[in-house]
Amino acid sequence: MDHTRRDGGHIGSEYFALPGSRVPPNWKGACTDIMPRSIRDSAIVIFLIAGGLVILFSSDKNSGGNVITRTVYGIVSPVQRAAYAGYRHVRYTWDSYVALVGVQEENRNLKKQLADLKRQHAALLAEQRENRRLRKLLNLKAQHEFPSVVAQVTGEDAVGWHRTFFINRGSEDGILPFMAVTAAEGVVGRIAKTSGEMSQVVLVTDPNLAVDCRVARTRDRGVLTGATENKCVLKYLQPGSDVRPGDEVVTSGLDGIFPRDLPVGRIDTVSQDDQRLFLQARVTTAVNFSEIEEVLVILGEQGGFDIRSGMESRP
Repeated sequence: MDHTRRDGGHIGSEYFALPGSRVPPNWKGACTDIMPRSIRDSAIVIFLIAGGLVILFSSDKNSGGNVITRTVYGIVSPVQRAAYAGYRHVRYTWDSYVALVGVQEENRNLKKQLADLKRQHAALLAEQRENRRLRKLLNLKAQHEFPSVVAQVTGEDAVGWHRTFFINRGSEDGILPFMAVTAAEGVVGRIAKTSGEMSQVVLVTDPNLAVDCRVARTRDRGVLTGATENKCVLKYLQPGSDVRPGDEVVTSGLDGIFPRDLPVGRIDTVSQDDQRLFLQARVTTAVNFSEIEEVLVILGEQGGFDIRSGMESRP
């Protein structure tokens, strides 16, 4: 039975059209696209889940399953494997990212702790070295029969041939010009100038400073003058002297400035002077002036010590 509307449309047939309207040739395909994409995706997910449930609850443990189960499993299984593989990959990537963020934070904390420990270690080493140096100076101070004061090196002044540095003790501490300055290793120099809280020290390596010395082994006497950094020359040794490289040079105590037998250095070479009248020896100082930080100033009267303390006793 054909139900025909008066306006030309067909009711109950596959389609109807209003007068003047045009029906597209692919109207059936267009109708199928009316369903939203989200609904189709949801339908596919529901289908996959339903298929999985069918496989789970309808499989026979004692047999390979019926035809429907195997068919559904064959359709769903590849999709499930792909979905599970994707899930594992996403989960692994996320876990790796979270772990990496944690490792970076831990790395920053460890680096900070390492830097703090290095600073603490450096400070402890500096304190240990300072304590060692001060202990040596205190031992040296205890050995002297003369009063003395410990001072720190605060600056250096090396212009031309003049080699001096400054210490943080001055006339307010009883320090006067020409007083002897020593270190735990040996002779440093003497006081050149003083102020209330600071003093200038001229080093034994200064060519303008002369120190009366002896060779400890032979007791030969000479005058030590500065030459270069950590080097001096012991002049006016007798031509028949038996001084040798390696002999220790000490103060004689006869110049009225330095007490007797303070270490000065060791002889490197022995040769004749330019006039061939005396022997002279090149001496490496006992003190490394590039590393010195504290000194001991031996206090005495203005003008130096009594030279009788440096005179040799004779039988």
